[in-house]
Amino acid sequence: MGDDAIYALGKARAQFGHGNPQQAVATLDDLRERWPDYQSAEGHLLYARALEESGRTTDALSEYQAVANYYPGAEARVRYGLLLAKAGRHAEAKTVLAEVLAQLKRAPKYVRRAQAEWIALAESALRDQVGA
Repeated sequence: MGDDAIYALGKARAQFGHGNPQQAVATLDDLRERWPDYQSAEGHLLYARALEESGRTTDALSEYQAVANYYPGAEARVRYGLLLAKAGRHAEAKTVLAEVLAQLKRAPKYVRRAQAEWIALAESALRDQVGA
């Protein structure tokens, strides 16, 4: 028990949830080293979030950009846009967030409903932080 990639991912989730993002990063780095072929969109997003919470903005931006390319749903792209804005890269943030909203505007109603939280965050960021 405990010698499995799924266990390591669960441990990292718990560490992050208990306010220990640096421990989550270490656990996920270990996961990547021990199981290099293991793929998890959720784990990749958690890694980016843990880097962000650890104050490693440059690393987090790189990971958000990578995970945003394949993560299902809008969360990764919206978090990437929000961190770009926080980092002062407003033009890039505006582009990312506007693209998310444009894609979701064309999506079926059930998709928009499922992504409502991320749509609202993107719209708010464009209005308030980025200055759309």
